[in-house]
Amino acid sequence: MKDFGYDISDFEDIDPLFGNMSDFESLVEKMHSEDLKLIMDFIPNHSSDQHIWFQLSQNSTDPTDRYYNYYIWRDCVNGTIYGNASEYPTNWVSVFGGPMWEYSPIRRQCYLHQFLKSQPDLDWRNPYVQEEFENIIRFWLDKGVDGFRMDAIKHLFEDYNYRNESESKDGANYTQDAYEYWHHNYTSSLPEVHDIVARWATILDEKSKETNQYRFMVTEVYDTTEEVMKYYGANGCKGADIPFNFGFVQKLKKDCNGLCVHDIVDDWMSHMPEGKSANWVTGNHDNSRIASKIGENFVNAINMLLLLLPGTPTTYYGEEIGMQDIPRQNVSQDPFGLKFPDRSRDPERSPMQWNNSTHAGFSNSSSAPWLPLNEDFKQGRNVEDMLKQEDSPLNLYKSLAKLRQEPSFQYGMMHYSVVNENVFSFVREWDGQPRYLVALNFGKDNSTVDFTTGNYTLPSSGTGEVVETTRNGLDVSLKIEETVPLNSIKLEPGQGVVFRWGYEPVELI
Repeated sequence: MKDFGYDISDFEDIDPLFGNMSDFESLVEKMHSEDLKLIMDFIPNHSSDQHIWFQLSQNSTDPTDRYYNYYIWRDCVNGTIYGNASEYPTNWVSVFGGPMWEYSPIRRQCYLHQFLKSQPDLDWRNPYVQEEFENIIRFWLDKGVDGFRMDAIKHLFEDYNYRNESESKDGANYTQDAYEYWHHNYTSSLPEVHDIVARWATILDEKSKETNQYRFMVTEVYDTTEEVMKYYGANGCKGADIPFNFGFVQKLKKDCNGLCVHDIVDDWMSHMPEGKSANWVTGNHDNSRIASKIGENFVNAINMLLLLLPGTPTTYYGEEIGMQDIPRQNVSQDPFGLKFPDRSRDPERSPMQWNNSTHAGFSNSSSAPWLPLNEDFKQGRNVEDMLKQEDSPLNLYKSLAKLRQEPSFQYGMMHYSVVNENVFSFVREWDGQPRYLVALNFGKDNSTVDFTTGNYTLPSSGTGEVVETTRNGLDVSLKIEETVPLNSIKLEPGQGVVFRWGYEPVELI
């Protein structure tokens, strides 16, 4: 637990801290009875240094031993890494900062770790390692898992010539022991990873056919849009169902206006391979929460955008009630924050706020949770209280989740409407179904918009029925179920509205 579960000591068991296999099997059974799916976080890049594989590899002296090359070992001297006099095999720097190599006095070699030194990297060029993980995937599929989130897989392979990396274009903003200082062309996104993803996809397809229940794969990769798109499938092979789209996570900031939001959306839609499904992520455990990053008044607008764009939405727990970051602590729980205190990820990882009882209902223990709670859970920022408030962010989220079940949102096309410095708007349509205009103000100023002049032709009547708003106490003239002219709609910053109008039958030729 050096990295909160991302350092695995047994890939086919449950850590006793969380229960046992019987508990897991009960969880799967209960979820399936409620028509829910369980997606497992899968960590293939590395193990814990406590894993039996690493112990066997570290103590192995025979190159013919099965475990000798389960990890990446190189001759080295325990010394400094930077400059021409490096005593490590390469100048590679880990994601958590500092050398990517750690000297083992037992084996008298250095092993590679792209993350913490307690997380040694497996050698994915070793067919035994590939076989192990294919069997691990099958093991959990047999336990009833519905799919996997493949963690940090761009790090699976490194340059087998062990060439040094060069300074990145932004390197001057960082010290040499920071990951961002270097251009990681030899330690990330190597093409071999796509062959591994294709093999995993084949295993999931086999299980899907065997059980007549679809098995799902999503990949977690931070990279350029062009590189991320390859995880849909490369070299003519099948890939993941979706690679996580972190465009909003990385680019959505306080100065991101209507044009900026359009560019983020269009970047994904214009690069996505034909026949694939889009997806959108607005928050996760590595990045600041929406309310803290952009402003509390934009939480509802972001959730409206997330749930009504085409494709799969991913919501980080607590964003549906507008949770905020907690202050950084004097001592970071996050290992990354121990090295870089001003970049600790603790603030966005505080416990879920269920009610206003002790520990916000997250735990009934007499001991405090591992991270403090934001005190606003006592003033209504919790699930129980928000369920009682008709216009709360949570009830809006539930309403939007219901609205997205409409065929126009499930299957329909998207067309941009009015896009300007303040406003981003789009239309969702599906033949034979009502059409919807989603309009959101991401700017700093009020904006009065004539949607009849947008890029998409609106109904001849020039009117639309208001079916949902962001409900945050803004312009009350837009009331749900009222039909209003679309040529003069006032939107305040953080305000969003969904309009609906009828459809004209498609003439069959």
